[in-house]
Amino acid sequence: MLWRGVNIPMLAGALLLPCCAAFADDKSPAPDAPVVVRASANPDHVTIGDPIRYIVEISAAPDTEVIIPVLSGQLGDFTISDFGELPARREKERVINTRWYTLTAFITGDRLIPPAHVQYRTPGEALQDATGNEVLVGVASLLAQDANATDIRDIAPPEALPFDWRPYGVVAAVLAAVGLLAGAFWYFVTRPRRQPVVPPRPAHEVALAALDRLRAQHLTAEGRFEEYFVQLSAIVRRYLEDRFSVRAPEMTTEEFLAAAASNSRLIAAHRRLLAEFLSQADLVKFARHLPTLADSEAAYTAARRFVDESRAGTQLRGPAQVQHAAA
Repeated sequence: MLWRGVNIPMLAGALLLPCCAAFADDKSPAPDAPVVVRASANPDHVTIGDPIRYIVEISAAPDTEVIIPVLSGQLGDFTISDFGELPARREKERVINTRWYTLTAFITGDRLIPPAHVQYRTPGEALQDATGNEVLVGVASLLAQDANATDIRDIAPPEALPFDWRPYGVVAAVLAAVGLLAGAFWYFVTRPRRQPVVPPRPAHEVALAALDRLRAQHLTAEGRFEEYFVQLSAIVRRYLEDRFSVRAPEMTTEEFLAAAASNSRLIAAHRRLLAEFLSQADLVKFARHLPTLADSEAAYTAARRFVDESRAGTQLRGPAQVQHAAA
């Protein structure tokens, strides 16, 4: 009755552990040997999967060459997950080299870490082997720590899957994007189009074009001098109104010349040329003066010269220019 519930293999391992350790110590070389290898594990009792610190110390005489192999992968029933070395130190006229390893075991029970092997050479001697001691480590199962862990439990009932709203969200996003694209396309197609703004022609271009049209009528050749001079005078007056903002068509010749004289943008030579031209035109229009073809050509030349010479810094036409162009 006293043995009920006792783990017989674990008890046997505990009883054999001191014997194995004593046996391993008995195989250790003497401390005064050329090379002494000693290994230890901390802790020496772990749960499956726990890390173990495995340390190997190699003690050698100062004049002894020691070759320490690199361990990796598996070491018996243990897996090496990390390793390194500590700085060498001197103790009692010997050099101590230390290597450490992180081991993990996934098999329960008492497990032996195989002895470490190194090679060494003393002065004048051949290469020799030195073997360390085995280290016993007890690996316990996780199930042994929980008395109820071996109970067989019934399968849990199936759980209802949560409702997935993501497909509906994707559909809603797609519909919204399509709606936005359709609205943008409709606005682009139906939006009012802006009429291109055509800049008005400069005043001197309008005047020169009107002079060309007047010459093309051949009024002087037909003897229609009065009509010719009326149109020629009107072209010059409109040019002055558009170019220099002088209300020329509504003024008499005297008023117009006075307004032109007060305009600083008209130089004295242009004002004199304008006065001679308008005086000659008034003689034809109001004094019934009968000019010659040479007089008509001279008046045309004077008008065109006046427009050409006064167009520097040409300004765009205002509303009055648009009305004149339409006329």
